[in-house]
Amino acid sequence: MRDMSIPTVRVDRNSHGSWIVALPDQARSLICASLDDARRVAYTQASTRRPCELVICDAYHRVARRELLSAG
Repeated sequence: MRDMSIPTVRVDRNSHGSWIVALPDQARSLICASLDDARRVAYTQASTRRPCELVICDAYHRVARRELLSAG
C-alpha cells in the first residue's frame, strides 16, 4: 500500500491526444505535445518534490513506469 503522505506526479494521455503531467499541489495539469516532453517535465517536477512517486502511463492508460524518488 502506498503512503498517502508522499506526493505523486503522474503522466497520462488525455482524450485530445496530448500528454498531461498532473502535479499533486496544483489544480491544473501541465500539457505536453509528446510523451518524451511529458516525461522530462515530470522528472523535473518530481525532483523538486522529493520524496515523490512518479507514475508514467502509456497511451492506453496502463502504468508503464512507477518510481519512488527518495529524499536523497
